[in-house]
Order: sequence, then C-alpha cells, then structure tokens
Amino acid sequence: MKRFFVLFCLSLLLFPSVVSAAMIKLEMNCKPGEEKNEYKFDVQDGFWKFPVAKIQKSKEKEQYTVVIESYSSTETKNERLFLVGAEFSHRYLLFPKDGVLTIENNEDFPRRISVLREGGSEPETFTIQSKSSIQHRFTEAGNFTLTDESFSWNVASVKVLTTNFVWTLNEGANKRTIPDIAPGSYNLKIYYGTRWIYQEDFMVVQNSVQNFTYKIENGKVVNLNSYSTSID
Repeated sequence: MKRFFVLFCLSLLLFPSVVSAAMIKLEMNCKPGEEKNEYKFDVQDGFWKFPVAKIQKSKEKEQYTVVIESYSSTETKNERLFLVGAEFSHRYLLFPKDGVLTIENNEDFPRRISVLREGGSEPETFTIQSKSSIQHRFTEAGNFTLTDESFSWNVASVKVLTTNFVWTLNEGANKRTIPDIAPGSYNLKIYYGTRWIYQEDFMVVQNSVQNFTYKIENGKVVNLNSYSTSID
C-alpha cells in the first residue's frame, strides 16, 4: 500500500497536467499574428547604388494543428489545398497516416503535380484539370514534397505522422470533445505548419471530465488552465 502511494505521488510530479478523465474537452482560441518577411532593393542617387533591407508584414499563412500522441482516433482527416495563380494556398501541412488531401485547381488551365516522399525513388505525378480537383491519400508516414510542374518554385511540404489525431484549427474559437479516451498518459503537441511550437504531457484517469483551454496568439501558446511554455 505504501509503495502504491509513493508511485501515485511520483506520477503527479512527473506530469505537469493531471487529468481525471475518460472524456476531455479542448478549446483553442486562435488569433493569427503577423509574419515578417525581409527583402532587399537598391536605392540609386545618380552615382551609387545602396542596398536597403525592408521588412514586409503579412498575416500568418500557415495553419495551427493540435496533435495528441498515443490516442487512436476513428476519424479520417480530410484537408484541402488550393492552387491559385502560381501558388499553393499553404506551403506546410501536417497530416496523419491515411489522411486524405484534396488539391483543387481554381485556374483555367490544367496543372501537373508531383508528390515525392523523402528517401523514395520516383515521384507520383498526376494532372488536375481546370476548375476541378483530385484526392491523394498518404498511406505511410514521412516527409513529402508537392511540386507544381507549371511553376517549379511552387512547392508545398507535407509531414505525415504515425499518430492519427491531427486537428487543424481555424481562426477564432475551436472546440473539440474526445468522449472515448482511455485512461493513461498522453502527449499534446501544437504545430504551426510543420513546426512544433508547444507540448504538454497529461494523464487521463477513469470516470471524470477535464477541460483544456488554450490561447494561440502571435505564435505563442498559453495554457489558461495552468502554465505555458513555448518552443521557439
């Protein structure tokens, strides 16, 4: 009995968030910040040229994604990627194994897309007719590169994880309930694009419900239940 009590106390110290739950409720309030892009141009005074750096600000383009490792979801992730002009709508995407990506061509001419897995041999290529779309399923984990062969500089990177709970957030309030999570220890991670920016360990205990509320603003994650850390 004494040994059990000691082990229980150690588990409370090892996990920053302890959840007595067979159900967890997630709330993510997401407010995109601004990204800084530096570019250079020349200023000429008639005799000399001076290179000048200028900072250009724009809204964050990539998506925030919540991943819960060790939890097996029964849902299939479906995400859309748009071809507009000479660009993809996103350049970095996070996917679970067996997730489905719909690539939609909004232009008036066909686009030829290749999908290459890092360490793979030959890319898979397909043509998307104008004003139409195709679907691609990622059947294995790894890093993939999508290339628009009409514009060779137009590429997107897809990171496919072995875990299958990958929840993409929208701007504003995002809410999600997991009613069937089994007791045990889990790891929650938040990504911006394919870059991991936050993690938190938690424990689920049977016959209870736990709420998690986070705020994401200007690339920082704040846990409104306890404390927060952010990985730069």
